[in-house]
Amino acid sequence: MRNVRRRSPNTDATQAADEAAARHPHVADLHARSVYRGAWRLYRREPLRVWAAALVLLGPGLVLGVGAGIFLDRFTEDTVTERVAFALAVAGIAAVLGTLGTVFYAGLLDELVGAVIRGGTPPGLGEVVRALPIWRLVAADLVVVVMAGIASSILVLPGFILLAMLSTVGPIVNIERRGVFASIGRALSLTSRHVWLIMATIGVPLAVELGADHYLLHLEGTAGIWIQTLVSIPVILTIGVIVGLNEVVLAYAMLARDPNSTVAEMVASSVGSASA
Repeated sequence: MRNVRRRSPNTDATQAADEAAARHPHVADLHARSVYRGAWRLYRREPLRVWAAALVLLGPGLVLGVGAGIFLDRFTEDTVTERVAFALAVAGIAAVLGTLGTVFYAGLLDELVGAVIRGGTPPGLGEVVRALPIWRLVAADLVVVVMAGIASSILVLPGFILLAMLSTVGPIVNIERRGVFASIGRALSLTSRHVWLIMATIGVPLAVELGADHYLLHLEGTAGIWIQTLVSIPVILTIGVIVGLNEVVLAYAMLARDPNSTVAEMVASSVGSASA
């Protein structure tokens, strides 16, 4: 008699969550094209909100970057020790400035436009301010900044990969209302299952953004701090926005396929009621 392997309840629940997410009209598939398409749909729905949030939250980081660039350009590299210190400083500053505000921005984006993915109407600004876990997002932002800065100061590539893997921390804080370190652990557990997807949707635009930040750090001082700041605005309103929206779409796409998530429950109930 042939042995029949029984499937565990957890496997059945995961398959059910996968099927519900695949049928949901607003939850992206776990493919790069679907994630970018979902981000574009969110942008078209609320472009002014997305831009305003980007300028307010991502702008200060790039302005600080310009000031840091002026300081670093005056740094002399006469000895080996100074050269090593300079390289570490550049790696750390690039990681910090490239990350500063991005966790909070992604969490705010979820509150501003995440309702579109859930099939609802984006809330008013007053409701957003009241509902947003502001201090938890601020703390998460600072912890991720420190982690990325330390990792990049040791080795740039692992620091960059860690930064991409932590990309969904902001939306997770806002969606699941977990603590800072619990949200970081949750993000790593989700993104580690989809490394290539994370690199295609977060790593690529993030590399372009960090490259632009690095260029702005070393833009010749003759351009002036205000000219350099103005140059950074298109970076914020294009690449910064793409990264933030992709983070929101990715968070929902991965959480919808985790049967232990409230997003999976929401997706299953909405798909079930639609098909009934």
